[in-house]
Amino acid sequence: MSFVLLFAAWEAVLTALRVLFRKKEIKPSLRAVITAAKYIAAIAFAVLVLAGPVVLRPAQPLLFAGYAALLADAVVDSVYAVFCKVSKKEKKFSIKLAAALCFGILFFVYGFVNMETVRPAYHTYSSPKLTSEHKFVFVADMHTGSAQPFSVTEKTVRDIKAQNPDFVILGGDITDDYTTKDEMQYTFSLFADFDVPVYYVFGNHDRQGHAEYANGRQYTAEELEREITLNGITVLKDEYVTISPDLLLLGREDITEGDGRKKADALPNPNPSAYLVVADHQPVEAEENLATGMDLQVSGHTHAGQLFPLKPLYALIGFVHGDYNVGSAVLNVSSGACGWRVPMRTQAHCNYEVITLKPAQ
Repeated sequence: MSFVLLFAAWEAVLTALRVLFRKKEIKPSLRAVITAAKYIAAIAFAVLVLAGPVVLRPAQPLLFAGYAALLADAVVDSVYAVFCKVSKKEKKFSIKLAAALCFGILFFVYGFVNMETVRPAYHTYSSPKLTSEHKFVFVADMHTGSAQPFSVTEKTVRDIKAQNPDFVILGGDITDDYTTKDEMQYTFSLFADFDVPVYYVFGNHDRQGHAEYANGRQYTAEELEREITLNGITVLKDEYVTISPDLLLLGREDITEGDGRKKADALPNPNPSAYLVVADHQPVEAEENLATGMDLQVSGHTHAGQLFPLKPLYALIGFVHGDYNVGSAVLNVSSGACGWRVPMRTQAHCNYEVITLKPAQ
């Protein structure tokens, strides 16, 4: 509710400014500068919300609401300017005001609905190393208790089970700095009745490393890992597990653990003739993971940018979403089953990955 109220407050301020300056003569060049400034401010707010210093976390709701209001307003300004240019005359101020308010509300509602809609993304990969077909689900970034109601989490888990995978990989950030102990315990209990193996790799939020900027630490790392294993889930921290004679899984410790994460070249592959899947929450060390002889890496962490237009901006500096060729391997970066902190996605959809591995023809 606080997000809605803050968004309404931002819209009220922008509306008041529009009314205040409606009779001022503003040159087209100055209008263009003002519109550009709105775009820049909106993008800056989005970056600060998702990737800014942890000390800014208390201000995230305000920044997020400002991002939504400013971006919507800038888009309407751009469309209005083009329309006036084509028609050779300006339309009534009331039309522009109504359009700005309507688009802002629609943009906000779309972001909320998109955050609560989790879809499967299907992928098929083949290799001569494989002698039989395998199907697994990779799900990362559920961030329970952070940006989605638990009804969405429950449905996501049911849908994953209904895919009838051979095994499931929980790819980190299943819980969050904002997750309470009861929420953490309930989340992992949802996987307790799976009749296939479930594996877990840690992300950068699971252990509540920055919980002091949220609700305070709700559980210890030891309590978290104990709860995971009590529900029949296998934790992998730079460890291999044999899925079948032709398929290996390596679960990597998260890079935020520093010296607690082993170097990839210190993890000798126990069966180089088998197809190797590496589960690593963050995709940033995919090239280093080639030292293990991996064939496929599955990662999350990026949320595919979460807030428009961060996806193309993130793509300029690294892996953000989709399939990438890394050496002789494939890197699949999931958009994640949720987003982080703010209950809105205006970039890619929420996904979990359904992956089929087949022998090469």
